[in-house]
Amino acid sequence: MERKKILIVDDEQNILKALSLRFKAAGYDVVVAMDALQAVMMTHRHNPDLMILDIRMPGGGGLSVLEKLKSSIKTRNIPVIVASAFDDDETRLKAKELGAVKFFRKPFDTEDLIKAVEEELNPKPKLFVTKPDPAKTAGRM
Repeated sequence: MERKKILIVDDEQNILKALSLRFKAAGYDVVVAMDALQAVMMTHRHNPDLMILDIRMPGGGGLSVLEKLKSSIKTRNIPVIVASAFDDDETRLKAKELGAVKFFRKPFDTEDLIKAVEEELNPKPKLFVTKPDPAKTAGRM
């Protein structure tokens, strides 16, 4: 089975290092970027299965990265989890509108982030339960 690749984008080197080590230990290939420009470039170069993206960083910020990725046919389907210290309603709403699948406020529990990544990359099949149409079953016993 091929290992899934995650791109982690953050301008704080200690966060990049800690998350890289933890995700590698969890069995993922990890690519990192430290600013918005690198994030877009690394996404096109490495085609990750998922991105973890900071919002406030040099080179344009995470929201501009989301906007660029979601407007490209090649990258629009890559799930993006936002991890940011900026947790205001406006930022959350804008990230969601631009296609972020989840939002984590820093500091966050790394295990929760890993669980969210696993859920996004390995979704469980949804069970569809159909309910009988009351009009069709009226009067039956």
